[in-house]
Amino acid sequence: MLTRLTLASALLLACDNSARNEQIATVEQKPDVSDEKAAVERKEKRLAAERAKAEAQENIRLEIAKVAVLGAKPPKGLAEGCEAVADAQDRFVARLGSAEAKAQWTADRENQRPMTIIQCTSADSVDVASCQINALDNAPSALAEHMKDVLAMCVEKFARQRRAGTPPGGGGEIPKRPK
Repeated sequence: MLTRLTLASALLLACDNSARNEQIATVEQKPDVSDEKAAVERKEKRLAAERAKAEAQENIRLEIAKVAVLGAKPPKGLAEGCEAVADAQDRFVARLGSAEAKAQWTADRENQRPMTIIQCTSADSVDVASCQINALDNAPSALAEHMKDVLAMCVEKFARQRRAGTPPGGGGEIPKRPK
């Protein structure tokens, strides 16, 4: 009988559920209200930051739209216009660029200028070139970091719509084979 009693007490000690019961009690407790308030504040702060960023982007887009208009005197031809766009980029960087941006532009100028001319030519529109020249020459200092966006807005507004599969600069017609 004594063995049964020791066995029963050993089982009781082995089945001590006090730690489990404490865990259940902590789960059943209501969450702290200050934690909920902190989570709501973090969410509000994040949403406010997102709204401020979206508003800043919209303000930049509106500033670009103000200057992305046709110039008073359009270039005579596409080649002349695209050369003038490259010159306008030089003036833009010289006027609005930071010392670091000017140094970078000077270092990359040999590669950048031909790329600008190619991109302008691929738009296949004197109006795009006119807009880009005007926009770069009249851009306010707020757009100093947004030269590519300025150029892109002019393309978006004034580039000719192409049919699918049409190469830039072409009429989309397939040349006939000579007989």
